[in-house]
Amino acid sequence: METDAYAVPEAPRIGATRYSELAARLQKEIETRQLSPGEKLPSVRDLCRSFQASPATVTHALHLLEDAGLVEARPRSGFYVRRPDNHLRFPHQTAPTITRPLPVALSAQRALMREFHRSDHDDRLCRALIDPDCYPGVALQRIMTLQARRDPGILARASVCGGSSALREQLARRAVLFGCHWDADEVLITHGETEAVHTFLRLFTKPGDVVAIQSPSHMALLNLLDTLGVQVLEIPAHPVDGLSVDALAFALRREKIAAAVLTANFPNPTGSLMSDAAKRRTVDLLAQHGVPLIEDDSVGELYFGKTRPLPFKAFDRTGNVYYCADLGFLVGPGMSVGFAITGNQRYAFEYALMAKGEPPPLLFQRTLATFMASGQFEPYLRRLRRTMADYTSAHRAAVEAHFPPETRMAAAPGGILIWVELPHGVDSTELQRRALDHDIRFAPGRLFSLDASFYNCMRLNAGHRFLPDTEREIATLGRLIREQMAGQRAERDTLASLGGR
Repeated sequence: METDAYAVPEAPRIGATRYSELAARLQKEIETRQLSPGEKLPSVRDLCRSFQASPATVTHALHLLEDAGLVEARPRSGFYVRRPDNHLRFPHQTAPTITRPLPVALSAQRALMREFHRSDHDDRLCRALIDPDCYPGVALQRIMTLQARRDPGILARASVCGGSSALREQLARRAVLFGCHWDADEVLITHGETEAVHTFLRLFTKPGDVVAIQSPSHMALLNLLDTLGVQVLEIPAHPVDGLSVDALAFALRREKIAAAVLTANFPNPTGSLMSDAAKRRTVDLLAQHGVPLIEDDSVGELYFGKTRPLPFKAFDRTGNVYYCADLGFLVGPGMSVGFAITGNQRYAFEYALMAKGEPPPLLFQRTLATFMASGQFEPYLRRLRRTMADYTSAHRAAVEAHFPPETRMAAAPGGILIWVELPHGVDSTELQRRALDHDIRFAPGRLFSLDASFYNCMRLNAGHRFLPDTEREIATLGRLIREQMAGQRAERDTLASLGGR
């Protein structure tokens, strides 16, 4: 497994205190590999006994190491030595490599989808979903019951076009937390973010127009663009740093682009994160060329660091960024409530929504508004972030342990997905066919582009609890990859021997 060298930060320097001395001793054990990456630290009780220290002192020392990035806490499990992040070492684009805009032709991808979804196989590693046990179902059910009791007619009334004013106000208040400022009147409620993105695309494009997207990109967006009859221009994206802004600039000089649909924070499938400088440059470039930027920031709240990454919208000074997000991703897909920040397109957007039918049920909207206003939403998100960070860390560790050493993997700083590049020559589509015999499904790389550029890549969902069955499935995938590599070597040897005759 290709990885950066394990770099240990300097020891915490908090003066000559008992807990800092204990932290320094533990750090030395980590530096000298007496405690290995991924290894569980002794319990607080055992550390108290070993170092003759109080529980408060030990706990403080562990938090110092956590702040220094040396250890990580896992809920109901304890502290573990942090593994080094495994980053894909894809070369940065030295020269933009962009093809001409292409009509969306998804026959091959759809055939794969039918083939891999034709039976009821286990899909924990395949579908980009959070474990249902992590959602705030009990809290939402209580609020929903109270809403129905207070207003028995709520289920019989149609929701107003544009959505609940209470929910729109909550979304306007929350925007300040990630550098955005919009009025409640600019917020319109939709059936998930897909409806929001689709509506903006209908406003800004017509059949035959060119739409820029990052590549790789998720299948749902490719399907959506296909229904609109537009052409797609795939802009290369780095699996760690996100969209290549140089490639976007090159495309804008060469092509007439009607709209761009982009994600800055943890896009599907790579989970990459753009720098603030790259986000600002992207926003400015598109504004200069008069190309509306439709932003999907549904996963932006699911970050693992200390601060919420800013969306493109935070750098918008001209009203050219049209922000979309999906609350259902965070609280449960059954809610199916998204929203759009419509700016100067408010009335056109509202008219387009009216033609589609009713907004999400008023009961769902009021439940979410109450949940956000009650003070429960932020603590829930903190728990969810910690849990998803633990889940993704465990899945990455299993991939590192069981896949061939030539495998390269991006350690996303948020979201629930792991993007893996398999050794050269390994076909992830053929791997999936073999894996189905073992009741295992994942998303092959061919699903995320109009061509076969990512034939040896795969996307794994890490949003579910890591179970012994998960370890077994990943180990089986590793074995199947090695078998495919061995078969290719044998075939090459056979051809070489025939050529020598």
